[in-house]
Amino acid sequence: MATDNGRALSKASHDDLKTLREQNALLWTGMERLQVLADQELQDKLSKWLNIPDPSTNYHAALRKRHPETGQWLLNGQHFTDWKSSTSSLMWLHGNAGCGKTILSAASLHHIFQQKESYPDTIVSYFYFDFNDAAKQSSRKAIRSLLFQAALQANDVLGDLERLYHKCSSGQQQPAEETIHSLFRATTDRPGAKYIILDALDECTDREDLLLSFIREVTASKPRDLHIMVTSRRERDIEVELSPVADHNINIQSAIVDEDIRVYMRDRMATDAKLKKWPDSVRDEIMTAMMKKAGGMFRWVFCQLESIRKCIQLKGLRDTLSSLPKTLDETYNRTLQNLESAEQLQNAVKALQWLCFSNRPLRLTEMVEILALETGDQGGFDPEQRLPDPMDVMVVCSTLIVFLPFDTKEIFRDDGGIDSTVSLDESGRDADRIQIRLAHFSVKEFLLSHHCVLSQSFRPQVCNSIIAEGCLHYLLHLGQHGPLTRELARQYSLSAYAAQHWWQHLQTIADTIDETLLELAVRLLTEVDGSLLVWVQLYNTTHPVLGLDPSVQAKYIAQPLYYAAAIGVPAIVEMILGRNVDVNAQGGGLGTALQMASYKGRETVVRMLLDAGADVEAQGRFFPTALQTASYRGRETVVRMLLDAGADIEALGRSFPTALQWASYGGHETVVKMLVGAGADIEAQGGRFGTALQMASRGGHETVVKMLLDAGAQYQDEG
Repeated sequence: MATDNGRALSKASHDDLKTLREQNALLWTGMERLQVLADQELQDKLSKWLNIPDPSTNYHAALRKRHPETGQWLLNGQHFTDWKSSTSSLMWLHGNAGCGKTILSAASLHHIFQQKESYPDTIVSYFYFDFNDAAKQSSRKAIRSLLFQAALQANDVLGDLERLYHKCSSGQQQPAEETIHSLFRATTDRPGAKYIILDALDECTDREDLLLSFIREVTASKPRDLHIMVTSRRERDIEVELSPVADHNINIQSAIVDEDIRVYMRDRMATDAKLKKWPDSVRDEIMTAMMKKAGGMFRWVFCQLESIRKCIQLKGLRDTLSSLPKTLDETYNRTLQNLESAEQLQNAVKALQWLCFSNRPLRLTEMVEILALETGDQGGFDPEQRLPDPMDVMVVCSTLIVFLPFDTKEIFRDDGGIDSTVSLDESGRDADRIQIRLAHFSVKEFLLSHHCVLSQSFRPQVCNSIIAEGCLHYLLHLGQHGPLTRELARQYSLSAYAAQHWWQHLQTIADTIDETLLELAVRLLTEVDGSLLVWVQLYNTTHPVLGLDPSVQAKYIAQPLYYAAAIGVPAIVEMILGRNVDVNAQGGGLGTALQMASYKGRETVVRMLLDAGADVEAQGRFFPTALQTASYRGRETVVRMLLDAGADIEALGRSFPTALQWASYGGHETVVKMLVGAGADIEAQGGRFGTALQMASRGGHETVVKMLLDAGAQYQDEG
């Protein structure tokens, strides 16, 4: 009996232990899941705060285009081997347009990622500059992206970035660029292998201001185990900066890439149904004729193969081969000249104008709406003119454009070419998830050059005017169907772009706006129950990131002058002021038009409003006065204008901080110096906010703290 009890007790203990282990396992699994969720939440917060684009879309698109046998001359070459094995090294790959630099950078990056699987402590960061996307043309965004990628791979870097996030009021403020640079420089000095790949540096619009000198500064100290690869054209400014510090300076000449081009052509002719139909002898003719003129340009070869695919008889094929264009510019001119009708040419020009100057990449559904827009005397939007098959855009623009789904894989035929005939239903893809983009940087350069037969149609002034007018017509049409609902916004897929960007395109031509465009803009702003309501529902002028808000009602809409001040186009403000409006009318998120112009830093508009009698002391809804608004935002010129207009430097409202406290909190050193010099009370209290010194300390702005201490500020207990 005792034995039985012992066995029962032993079994119970064993079962209890098993249950405990299972519970512990579940507990650890749950904790791990919570940690994963917490890590993802932190990453999402940091990414949103840093406001960085995703370079992986470019990487995967380039990798998808690459034939696996190409680029071996680089990957297996001595330069690449030495670049990887050296203690510290910089490789600069440069060559003409269309020679495959981006494909080579993707091949190199793919190789490094494969190597990282065996050496997980390796940090790999990269950035693809992109002429198609304004967000990917900035040095600052590139450096932020590189830092963020490093943080995702190294906990110590992530910790540093998280501390900076909290130091910046938990992401409510932006860090100083020098702080970002210091963090990134520290990352390059940390132990372990670091790889940085920067593609298409020539497509970075502000490289001379920051990035080139930053690269030289980072490489000058020869950080251990840092390997940088840069690809670009051989632009003079890039050459001056990189040649002295590049350990591997590689000029991609035609002789180097000819074998890659042969590999690509052989593959296309073996897999493309419209090319492999020809007998071997004819395919040899194609290969010979193409290689004589390729000049190391993959892009040129691709375009010619697309023309050859259309040949159905041997005579036509040989005529095409005997008259191959010599250059990319000649190729693109032929594409435009070979369009079959005036309607096709008109649609092609319209699509290319938008693609050249849109402020962000466009979706295919947006392009369908664009092609249903008319500008000029017959201007307006006609829904009946929408393309029944959105893929027909490819028929119009041919090799000048590409489709790129947001999952980053292009719409390729099974045989390797880009399909210009497949319908969306056949491809199984949603048109709203497809980007339409210019096919190559050389396309945009051609369209903007004097080599283009239609160059006058692609002048920046012309294109921005057409885009602004098209957006206005679109919003005015929507205003006839308002107020807006989410379903209506989905039906009108260009609505978000039109609302967010019409005024930006207008700003670029502010000095030369014609009367027609001006009247359309004023009409939108004055149709309070129609187009203005729709615009404000789509776009929050104070907080643009909020997006569509169908709950906004006409009774909450501010006066047109308020929104004109937000846009900042003087001609529009002048026309609205001429209608005898109340310049001090209250409304909107900030209060008055002067508050809004001060918030946005619209200096000319601020002067116009002051001259029109705007009350410099008028109380706003969030900031008490315009001076506090401008001080918080760091608008130096506006602050000076308001002080000169007699603004009360010590104004308070409902226990809000003074102008000096707001400027200190924002870390705006010049504004702080200006206000202190104008006699601002350094020890003034802003209710629960404390003094300027306390607010600067809370914001983590060490330079401002020192400035205030030097000016006599005293530490006080914040308790």
